[in-house]
Amino acid sequence: MDGGAGQMAKAEEVKEEVKRAAARRRRGAQSMDALETNVAPAQAEGNATPFSDTEVDMLRLPSQPRDPASRMHVGGDPSSCSSPTHPSLAYTWSDGGSASISHFNASHNSAGTTPSYNGLGTLFADSSGGQASADEEIDRRFIVFYFDHFFPFLFPFYRPPLLEGGRSWVMELAVRNKAMWHTTLCLSSYFMSVALDNTASGHEFCKTLAWERLLRQTDVTFRMLQRDLEGVTSSAAQDLIIETSRIMGSVIQLLKFEVSAGNFENCQTHLDAAIVLFTQIFRAAGYDANDGNEDGESPTFHDILSQMGDPPWTMELQQRRAWNSDQAAFRFFSVLLLLDDIVTSTCLEEPPRLQNYHALLLSTNGSDGNASLSLETFVGCESWVILQVGQIAALDAWKKSLRKTGQLDTMELVARAVEIKQTLVENLASLDVAAHAPRTPNPVDMFMLYNNHALSTLGDSSTVVTRIWAHAALIYLSVVVSGWQPGSSTIRENVARAIELLSRLPAPALLRTVVWPFCIVGCLANPDEECLLRSMVQALAPLRLFGATQKALEIMENVWKRRDAIDVNTWDFAACVRTLGYVPLLV
Repeated sequence: MDGGAGQMAKAEEVKEEVKRAAARRRRGAQSMDALETNVAPAQAEGNATPFSDTEVDMLRLPSQPRDPASRMHVGGDPSSCSSPTHPSLAYTWSDGGSASISHFNASHNSAGTTPSYNGLGTLFADSSGGQASADEEIDRRFIVFYFDHFFPFLFPFYRPPLLEGGRSWVMELAVRNKAMWHTTLCLSSYFMSVALDNTASGHEFCKTLAWERLLRQTDVTFRMLQRDLEGVTSSAAQDLIIETSRIMGSVIQLLKFEVSAGNFENCQTHLDAAIVLFTQIFRAAGYDANDGNEDGESPTFHDILSQMGDPPWTMELQQRRAWNSDQAAFRFFSVLLLLDDIVTSTCLEEPPRLQNYHALLLSTNGSDGNASLSLETFVGCESWVILQVGQIAALDAWKKSLRKTGQLDTMELVARAVEIKQTLVENLASLDVAAHAPRTPNPVDMFMLYNNHALSTLGDSSTVVTRIWAHAALIYLSVVVSGWQPGSSTIRENVARAIELLSRLPAPALLRTVVWPFCIVGCLANPDEECLLRSMVQALAPLRLFGATQKALEIMENVWKRRDAIDVNTWDFAACVRTLGYVPLLV
């Protein structure tokens, strides 16, 4: 990076390509409508798709432009955002048919070749040996940057114990899996481009290089995902489970990239694809949440994880298990998927699509029995709160469905709501008791013993995050049962308490862990509370790394502007979200 004429010419070339790509996004071409999922049934001889007809229909690329009143786009133009994400992809599950992919960035591969991957995490291209070596070194550095800096930034509460394997699976899976390698490079390239753009003036060639790598990686990522989907056919259960879980993880990681970049036009498509892959994994393991497994005993989550291979070592200590990289990754991405599904359901007025899996997967007592998932250790919020948010979303959908047909029993609605409220209130009270209990680290994690400050901060932050979610859940429940009543004592009490807790978050960046609560609290805030809520977002820097938080504030601002014109008889949280014209992922 010596500032030579060749480098400057290359920088200008890439800048022009970025401008052209942005212009195409702004035009809102139908080919860029979404990262659509087109799963073609594999009906050739000897190959049958593991997807059901319903799932194939769910993931099919529409032949007509998306209806502007559809679930994700109810008007507006989310494609006008400036995030450098890939415009269009058709996820295709086929028996060898041609991939259905739209590329806007093919010009970056001047030789017309597709970069390949050697299984050791090395990216190759048809170019001189020196250039290939330099590219590989930069890719490796970007992967390490993600592992050291960006992953902890995105998931600050995820610190698995040493003897569970820690976070080593993140690096392991990226090195062993093509699609994961490239989705990781997408995230890392984006974060690096933002970091460089946020520095002082200069470094123009470095910034341009980061953008170039980002554009190239988004293109390669979709190629790799497409190949992986086409390569998964009917096979042995264990192979199918592992292969499908890796694809699911890559899709979810791509979803997180979109959300981080502030591009929400593709979110529902990614989420749909991940849910289908998730349910296919459980069916392959012998569990179907829809039939209740009446013919035999249902497998536990641990039974399903066991089909992903053996752990690197065997140890039973304080109910902790060691996980191999595929097991650890599936646990992690399952948590993200369950949370995304629940939060999205509150915006779409639907019950969570994975609700039938909650009892199997989510632990509410903090134990790790049968390998169940404790959300607190992944996202900072205890499982019982998230589960109740899902229950409230289901209650809302049930109420609206019966009200449309004139069959709603208000007494039953209240009875169901009382049960949910009791769970929330009782668990909030238990947090008060737990707050006074001494907190001790796992003695096996000896390095944590020397970092009492980090241990205390992490635990305190998790408690604050859980409380914020709980108060937001109580607000949401009140709106579902009583309607939009911003002046009610229940609403005012919980809004005030939640805002106080939000102001106590030890780091502004932790606001990304409470985006949904922040949004619902803000929508019901009083005018004199608006300034404080705005300042919380303004404290985030660089703001481009907080796409979901920006959207939450935008929703709140829309509601504040029309506060006096709201029809309290029909308004609810989903109506607040619809003011954007599309549904973002508030996670």
